[in-house]
Amino acid sequence: MLYRVFLLAGLLGLASSAGCGGCSPGGFDAGVPDTTIGGTFTAAWSVVDETTGQPVSCDRIDPNARVNVDLTSAGPGGSESFSCKSLQGMASSALPPGRYTVRYQLDIQEGGKTVTVTSVAGPSVTIVSGQDVKLDPVTFRVNATGGLQLTLRAGSSGNCAVTGAGITGLSISLAHDGGPGDTACEPVVFVRSSGGTFDAGNCSSPPVQTCVDADVTLTVASLPSGPYQIHVLGRKLANVCWTNNDSFTVPAQGKTVTRMLNLALESETPNCP
Repeated sequence: MLYRVFLLAGLLGLASSAGCGGCSPGGFDAGVPDTTIGGTFTAAWSVVDETTGQPVSCDRIDPNARVNVDLTSAGPGGSESFSCKSLQGMASSALPPGRYTVRYQLDIQEGGKTVTVTSVAGPSVTIVSGQDVKLDPVTFRVNATGGLQLTLRAGSSGNCAVTGAGITGLSISLAHDGGPGDTACEPVVFVRSSGGTFDAGNCSSPPVQTCVDADVTLTVASLPSGPYQIHVLGRKLANVCWTNNDSFTVPAQGKTVTRMLNLALESETPNCP
């Protein structure tokens, strides 16, 4: 009789295990990973100037720069895109468990196209079911300098001649425009295409220089990349009659930005045209 009780209990236990479908802890598949559940990854990065080795902000490269992280394997892979300035990001979609190769790209927008500034290969990584894997941080090395070329236009008949705008003197200052804490003056000396230079080295008291006509370019071969605001004052004798306060970004990787600055007439100023 006792034997029959034990036999019945054993059969009921087997039936209960079969009915659970292996989905409850302690069942027949306890400890076996569920490979249908994917895993995610978290990436981290930094940016340094390749010439100085010093850290630079992503805004210095491009305020809208993106970091793309690509994971590839023999099977399905995945790609994630993060804002560079966040300096880290977690994948929004899960990947099948397995071994993956990793590549990072630092991308910017240039002329309406996505351009890769630099690419870095990371160590291979194993994605684990139901877990988030932290990838080893990587460092992007970039040339955080660029060039600037300007022309000034105060009117269709020229800037300097009496028959044109009649400007007798100009002053220029250039300041970083990266938001709070990044508005320092950038002292520069422009090279005039007509010969000589134009000193723009003092933001608090910009020196007044001779007039620059509309067909003359002002060039700086190299300065720190990033967003700037320029201040141009065109004088007629002692009066400030023409102004410009444009903003622009000097690109990284040694590239040059070219801008034509239209000077606005301060018509309410006495003795201005």
